[in-house]
Amino acid sequence: MKQIKAHIAVSLDGFIATSDNELEWLPNEIKSILNNQYAIADSLLMGANTYHYIFDHWGGWPYTNKQTFVVSHHNTNVTPNCNVRFLINGQFEEINKLKHKTDLLVVGGGILITTLIKAKLIDNITIYTIPKLLGKGIKLFQETPELNLKFMESNSLECGIVYSRYNL
Repeated sequence: MKQIKAHIAVSLDGFIATSDNELEWLPNEIKSILNNQYAIADSLLMGANTYHYIFDHWGGWPYTNKQTFVVSHHNTNVTPNCNVRFLINGQFEEINKLKHKTDLLVVGGGILITTLIKAKLIDNITIYTIPKLLGKGIKLFQETPELNLKFMESNSLECGIVYSRYNL
């Protein structure tokens, strides 16, 4: 079986985006690290909010060479010819089937990460802690699932970002 992994940046006070869903507070170093992770991933998995944010803010769809799966309640695909497939019905079953075929990297989305954790579908999470306090915004975990994580590694980057990797 393949794995579902998540790499996500979070402020020191637990936020992944500002209150208006902006990511401009992220340092360029972390943007580069995350973009490298997306580039080497077999397939991408994201929620509809992240999908539309990327399309709207990055000038189109940057991952045309990657199979991307979007978890949503409605098909709002604005990139039908770009290897994007919406998972609308039976999302957990679909994701479990995909996990047998390809490694998946979760792109953004605290809600999706929490949902995957609760469904016991995610295998590994790497959290990049940015030494910045946002004060308010979108939390990584809207609702914290009860879970014991297995610590795998932690390290710091020269720019002061600390990353920690956990297996679930």
